[in-house]
Amino acid sequence: MKPKACLAWLIVFVAAAPAARAQIPAADFTKVTLEEVLSIGTLDDDTLFQWTGMAVDAQGAIYVLDAMDYSLKKFDSRGRLIKKTGRKGEGPGEFRLPRLLDCSPTHIYTTDQGVLDISVFDHDLKFQKRIRCPLPVMHLKALAEGKIAVLTPGLQEPAKIRVLDEAGNVLSGITYMNKESGLLMDSLSFAVGPGGHFFLAFLFQDKVERWSADGRLLWTRNILGSKKTGTKEFASKAMSFVLPTETCLKDIALDSSGRAYVLGGKLSPHPGRDVHVLSGDGRKLAMFVLPDTSHCLYIDSRDFLYVRANDGITLKKYRMRYE
Repeated sequence: MKPKACLAWLIVFVAAAPAARAQIPAADFTKVTLEEVLSIGTLDDDTLFQWTGMAVDAQGAIYVLDAMDYSLKKFDSRGRLIKKTGRKGEGPGEFRLPRLLDCSPTHIYTTDQGVLDISVFDHDLKFQKRIRCPLPVMHLKALAEGKIAVLTPGLQEPAKIRVLDEAGNVLSGITYMNKESGLLMDSLSFAVGPGGHFFLAFLFQDKVERWSADGRLLWTRNILGSKKTGTKEFASKAMSFVLPTETCLKDIALDSSGRAYVLGGKLSPHPGRDVHVLSGDGRKLAMFVLPDTSHCLYIDSRDFLYVRANDGITLKKYRMRYE
């Protein structure tokens, strides 16, 4: 457990107006450099213990799930803690192991490890309701008009990305892979871009795909030289199965121009640090290396990049500069 401080504090490395926007070029680029503008949480304070999910609203407020603190926290655009809610438990607004988070203009959506429900909060962190899902949620994105896109695992049927309304009704879905491909090989992260297109980054395959909102595959790209994960066989008296052992990709995020930023996994040259940038039509534009290992990427509406550092104790915000 990290040392406690009497007051949580943060370090702002570069002063920036809250409404400032990162400059995303209209033309293609070949180089990206990072300028750190905000860091929340240190080894010497109790601001964050181990954050797992985060999102940013249109006003720049930052929402963070803290797994070891069983809480949902809200920070302003300068990193000051505004509010905190939640505790360990299974009741409304409580968490066992908070995992995923995203926000819409009106609501915050969170998930708990092993729990089928999606918990819904307003922007003041007041618990509103739970949305029942048909299967555990492996990934989640808030869409327009109160809709939510969720990834559900392939168990008795192929894995799907399902679009739900706020009552939990399935409105549509994308079946992006056959079950015969192997256990966990359908695991992925996804982002939703212009026109409702889905961008997929597979965890155990060197594969990035773009799908239309109505379920048509538009393109597939390999970005690690078609590297393949290792496998390991597990056996018991009742059954045996083979699982992948190394991640190819970890996460994917989109900027306001529809470019995809893909975080490389263990098979990338710098595991958990390489970020590969693709154009909307799948062309490789650039690659840059994060200062710290991260499990996720997030790009807000102002095109600032957020990543993890210090094993989840620290949340970093960067301005991306392009050449």
